[in-house]
Amino acid sequence: MTMKFKAGETVSEDMSLLISILLRYPEAGSVRYVPQSNAINFIFLFTNEEDIQESILEKLPLALDVYHRLEERKMRLCQVEIQREEGIGKLSITRDVESITQGEVGLIVEMVKGELGTNILCDEMELPEEEMVYQEEMIGHMLDTMRNVEIDKNVIALREEGKVLLFKV
Repeated sequence: MTMKFKAGETVSEDMSLLISILLRYPEAGSVRYVPQSNAINFIFLFTNEEDIQESILEKLPLALDVYHRLEERKMRLCQVEIQREEGIGKLSITRDVESITQGEVGLIVEMVKGELGTNILCDEMELPEEEMVYQEEMIGHMLDTMRNVEIDKNVIALREEGKVLLFKV
C-alpha cells in the first residue's frame, strides 16, 4: 500500500516507516530517522516519578544483545538515555537501521512498557488486530527497504492528540 499526503504527493518509504511505527505502537511519543548515523531514534515520555528505575539503561541493551545473538546479527548502534525535567521524563532509544528488525521494535516497546508501566504517556488508541498485524508487516518490509537505500533527509514523526504528524527537519 502506498501512503499519500493530503495534497496527493506520495509518502516515501522512510516516512511511511515512521508513521507505521507510531500507528502500531501508541506508546512511542515520536520516532525520528537520523541520516548522519543511519539510525532510528524512539522517544517515550513518562511521568517523572522518583520510583521509576533507570535499570532500563542496562536491561534494554543487554536484552537487545541477546536478541541479536539469537538472530545471528550484529548491532552497530544501541544508545539508551533518560532525561528528566519537571514532571516529565524522556526515554530515548537509538538503533541502527542496518540491524533493527520489526521483532526488535516490538521487543523495545514491550520492555519500555514493562519498565515504565502506567507512568508511560501515550494516546489511548486501539487498532483492530488485523490492522496491528498489517502495520507490523509494513514495518518489517520498510526496514528491509531502508537497508538498501541511502536516505539523506532528517525526518521526525510525532503524535499529537490522536494524530500522527510528520516533519522534515
